[in-house]
Amino acid sequence: MSATKAKYCIGHLIHHKIFDYRGIIVGVDLEFNNSDEWYEKVAKSNPPKDQPWYHVRVHNGANFTYVAERNLEIDQVILN
Repeated sequence: MSATKAKYCIGHLIHHKIFDYRGIIVGVDLEFNNSDEWYEKVAKSNPPKDQPWYHVRVHNGANFTYVAERNLEIDQVILN
C-alpha cells in the first residue's frame, strides 16, 4: 500500500487551472476533509476525494478556498 503524497506544500504560490486565480497554499489535507454537502454544492467537476486537497488564500483578497490538487499548478508569474 503506497501512501498519498501532496505535490505542493504550504507556502507554494499556485494558479487555479479552471478559475484562473492565483494564491498561496496555507494548508494541506492528504484527502478530502470537508462535508459531503460542501462537495456536492461547490466541487462541480467532481475531483477525487482520495487525493490531496489544499487550503488556499486567494491573491488580492481576504478569501480562502479549498481546492483539489488536480486543479492546481505552480504559479509561473515572476513578480518584480
